[in-house]
Amino acid sequence: MSADFASSAGALTALFNPRHVAVIGASSTPGKIGNNVVRNLVKGGYAGTISPINAAGTQVEDFRGYPNLAAVPGAVDVAFIVVPAAATVAALRDCAAAHVKFAIIGASGFAELGDDTGTGRQAALLEIARDAGIRLIGPNTNGILSTTSKLALGYNASHATAMTPGTVSLVSHSGALFDGVARRLNGFGAGLAKFIPVGNEADLDMLDFLDFLIDDPDTAVIGLIIEALSDGARFRRLAVAAAAAGKPVVALKVGRSAAGASAALAHSSRLAGSARAYQALFAQAGVAAVPSVEALAGACALLAGARGPVTDKRLICISSSGAGGALAMDFATDRHIPIAGEADGTWPPAIDAEIARLPAVARIRQPVDLGSLGDWALLSPVLDILDRAGLHGPLIAYSHIAAQAAMTAALLSALTHRRATVPAPVLLLAPGGLGEVEAQYVAAGIPVFHDSATCFDALAAFYTARLSAPPAMPATAAIDAARQSDIAALLAAASPGSDALSELESAAILRRMGVPLVSSVPADSPAEAVANAPSYPLVLKGLVPGIAHKFQHGLVKVGLADAAALSDAFTAMQARAAALAPGQASEFILQPLLPGKAELILGLSVEGPLGAFLIAGLGGVNAEILDEVVLFAVPVDAVTITDRLAASRIGRLAAALGGAHVLTTVVDALLALQTLAREQPDIRSVDINPLLITQTNDCIAVDALIVRGPAP
Repeated sequence: MSADFASSAGALTALFNPRHVAVIGASSTPGKIGNNVVRNLVKGGYAGTISPINAAGTQVEDFRGYPNLAAVPGAVDVAFIVVPAAATVAALRDCAAAHVKFAIIGASGFAELGDDTGTGRQAALLEIARDAGIRLIGPNTNGILSTTSKLALGYNASHATAMTPGTVSLVSHSGALFDGVARRLNGFGAGLAKFIPVGNEADLDMLDFLDFLIDDPDTAVIGLIIEALSDGARFRRLAVAAAAAGKPVVALKVGRSAAGASAALAHSSRLAGSARAYQALFAQAGVAAVPSVEALAGACALLAGARGPVTDKRLICISSSGAGGALAMDFATDRHIPIAGEADGTWPPAIDAEIARLPAVARIRQPVDLGSLGDWALLSPVLDILDRAGLHGPLIAYSHIAAQAAMTAALLSALTHRRATVPAPVLLLAPGGLGEVEAQYVAAGIPVFHDSATCFDALAAFYTARLSAPPAMPATAAIDAARQSDIAALLAAASPGSDALSELESAAILRRMGVPLVSSVPADSPAEAVANAPSYPLVLKGLVPGIAHKFQHGLVKVGLADAAALSDAFTAMQARAAALAPGQASEFILQPLLPGKAELILGLSVEGPLGAFLIAGLGGVNAEILDEVVLFAVPVDAVTITDRLAASRIGRLAAALGGAHVLTTVVDALLALQTLAREQPDIRSVDINPLLITQTNDCIAVDALIVRGPAP
């Protein structure tokens, strides 16, 4: 277990292997939550001591009841508190007096309410727990599950269901999604090791359990259902550690849209970073992101079924219909999954020549159309040829109910043989279902999918987790002490009383970092502007206190062609500045108008607890309309930035217009912003917009904005 988590591994292990569980609020009335928790413990096969606690001390499900914890003989390891929210603080005080190690709080009515009453209750729980050394799960959680220790400690419907033991452990901000994920996982032929809904995370949070699961011997695959993370840097460290331990992490981020984020916030009181920030964080941490519960279950099942190292990425597709094969190729291409064979669907000559000797009724191409075989039994020889040729990548079969039983048997035999002899996964996609034969596929370790998107989303997650380069934390260069001192001095002197620095102040700092910026000539009057004007045409800007975005306030005039135009524009802009900020001194600057072939935007943004992110996008005044950006979680290395930009529209545009030199300049500027973020953690955002790609294939920034202060 890493140093990130204060509790020892042994202490947290005890949560899932308790010798004695107390249920505070246990009820003898069937159907009540306090009764369900006790019944579920029994149905799950828990072998330890169960002590129901209620005010009357009544018996519950054949277990002697107690009026309070003080009356319970022996030490209690875990207490599940299922009393209403208003009574939980008193119940936790009783746990403290009884030296309980862990307390699970099932009630809602805490910080998720967003009011003083709820947040006050949650704060009181945490204070009691910290004083007593109790670790809390919740509040607002429905309990935990550990199949290996037969601990079904919760009131969710799935706690009452016999769960197939397996090697997948799930940590979720939502307990209600437990049932859907668990049943889907079982349907794909995989099983659960642990399920941990963390609720409001008053104490133990998702990252604590992620840390624990990295060393948990019962866990081979980790699934996360995330509303919002509390610490992006720690998450990344743990994800990298999980990958190093051979435990892939699959994440379902809920609240990716604006409406979804609002719903997540209302549910949990968590503040989330932007969806793009999570995408960048997952990508650099080696975490496989999925868009649905179904894909989460499918991806975890594929990863849990892995039988050894897979080194071949090339996908083989088999289809019982031409259209089905075409659809499969479309879905694979959309997800950037490499396809075996040539681009036109043929096989390399040596393979093609061997396949051509088979008595097929038509040429066998990729995807392999079973109709071209005539006899479906020819599929096994085809797969043997591909196997001998070294094509050992994943395989998807798109199928429907066959016309003859022999055809069904031939497909089943060929796919089960492939699954037994090649480590890469074999998947069956049957949108209409295959009836009873599906159970035979699942028993052979071949998951059956009924939805095309889910199938390929799960496979794409497998590629990310098993077939991508292992993630690593980039090394960071030493900070230049002299430069750090210079920038600190510039920041200290800049715009007193304002978080936003002026363009001149921002440009001075960015120049010190090595970012190329256009020259700016200050002027206090129309006459001074005309006297000091650089070559025409030029740009006039007004720097007004409190106004960060000049263009939308009429404080930028472009293309001033001569002295008369400059003088008139300066006079008008002075009046505009005075109206926008009465009684405050404004500054005015002149810049040469540089012809450009394209405009980019570069930036830095601190996304709350997720940390700092670098930004590259298509820029200028239409940056928000174009909405084409790539984010990079800090820290990031030059190779990662270069590779991801080269694969994006931004990188392709830069390469087309300016070649490798432009992309190199962009990467260097982003790395400079990363260094700035490290040297000056008080800076919360930087906008370089636009960064011009000039006619001479240079890059130069013509506007800049730095904002300091804590991230909102």
